[in-house]
Amino acid sequence: MSKNVECSQTTVWNVFSTFMLVPRRSLVLASDLLGPLVDVPAMAEAAGFHRVWNTEFQGRDAIVRATANGLATSTLRVGTGIAYAFTRAPRALASAALDAQELTNGRFTLGLGAGTRGLRRGYGIDDFDPPATRLAEVCEQLRATWDETSWKRPVAPPSLAAGGVNETMIAVAAKHVDRLLLHPMCLIQEHLDQRILPAITRGQSRRVSGYAKLSAWCITSVDVDSHLAKTRARSQLAFYLSTPGYRGALVSTPWESLAESIRSEFAKGKRNWDALAHDIPDELLDQVSIHGDVSAASLAADRMSQRLAHLGVDEMVLQCIDTGPSAAGVLEGLRMIIDNLRPSSHFNEGRCP
Repeated sequence: MSKNVECSQTTVWNVFSTFMLVPRRSLVLASDLLGPLVDVPAMAEAAGFHRVWNTEFQGRDAIVRATANGLATSTLRVGTGIAYAFTRAPRALASAALDAQELTNGRFTLGLGAGTRGLRRGYGIDDFDPPATRLAEVCEQLRATWDETSWKRPVAPPSLAAGGVNETMIAVAAKHVDRLLLHPMCLIQEHLDQRILPAITRGQSRRVSGYAKLSAWCITSVDVDSHLAKTRARSQLAFYLSTPGYRGALVSTPWESLAESIRSEFAKGKRNWDALAHDIPDELLDQVSIHGDVSAASLAADRMSQRLAHLGVDEMVLQCIDTGPSAAGVLEGLRMIIDNLRPSSHFNEGRCP
């Protein structure tokens, strides 16, 4: 890719690169399991993955999990993808992140997010508006705290990342953090073109210096049974479509009425994800996920990687499907991803944290 190629709106934030790089491949452990996953980071490191991210929910702490991942490895980068920004006092969050950074020898990234309104209520947090403004304030407080002389550590403070689904949060994050984490719903093409890419451009243009690097989460399901892999990926997408907080991602898309129907059925008490997912078309599923048997999933991962590279994304994050309470099932799903979608050597060149 020549230095003289004119950047379009969709790649303007990639102007700092002189050529397009294949995105690194990372994992996100989106599972309630803890002990059974203890060996997964070392497996990912041995397979050449760039980073392992951890999710958070009530009863699941992403910072603790990411620190444990770092202690179990030597070169693998680790991070929270995401930790909730408003469930901890900013200075408490700052100290936890510094501890994680020091214990992992500088391999930790603090990824933050607002969470949905329902999730915040579950944590007992009074609702407030706008959460994007609050997130920006937390980021500023973290940096100010880490700049205090008494907070200095043997390693530099961790990189800050933030994720979101709506354009306001994306624009704010692109202005304030080192890395922007794109939820799978951000990859719905119309939402990406109409709202997410313009929001990234706005946020990047308001930065004092530098630019936010981009990571993109992809629902990932690999199985010897291609139909089962596809069904699991579709069910995960149905869960997202049922969430009121993600409604904006479907506005003015061909899937808007489908999402409304799924939310309505869910609100009535329907909790069978396979049934709710039945009408999700392949076109929509393929925009946000990588799925299939080994051969099909490998090709889908390469296609997704190329698509993301053209957007300036330098990290493609494979999101495992939590297949339920069975540790064996979750571990097998992760092994299928690690063994069959592992990075090639050229994926490990170029970009860093």
